[in-house]
Amino acid sequence: MGETVEANERIVCAILAEQVAALRERMDGTAAFDLLWRTSALLSWLSGLLGDVSAHSTYSTHANPVLERERAEAITEIAEIKRALDDLAFLQAQRQDFAKQIADCVVTALERMAVAEMPPGTSFSSADLAALYVSADQRKLHEDVLRRISPA
Repeated sequence: MGETVEANERIVCAILAEQVAALRERMDGTAAFDLLWRTSALLSWLSGLLGDVSAHSTYSTHANPVLERERAEAITEIAEIKRALDDLAFLQAQRQDFAKQIADCVVTALERMAVAEMPPGTSFSSADLAALYVSADQRKLHEDVLRRISPA
């Protein structure tokens, strides 16, 4: 029985370690940083463009085709960045929700694995861990780890 308990706990620890690794991977902010740099560049460009339009309108009543083309490009870029920011906000909300699910699961599992919480002769199994999941992503991660560590 001692070997079974030890094997169960090793499996649970492997699964929890994988969940923590998945959580760390989901915290990558590369897309957000790239989008923020793009937005910053757009704002600089718009500032210069507005200055050019203002200066041109002060000295001329005729439309400037170069300024009109840049204005149209800026409007297109604004629409693309708005869409990308909306997508990023939605993705970040999903990541935060999944991160909270994983963190809650890890904390609960660790609490239940504590010696004080476990009656003598019992262990916290991978099935006990799976019972804590609230999303299909968590279950998929669990199954993937079990497949990887199970003897063939």
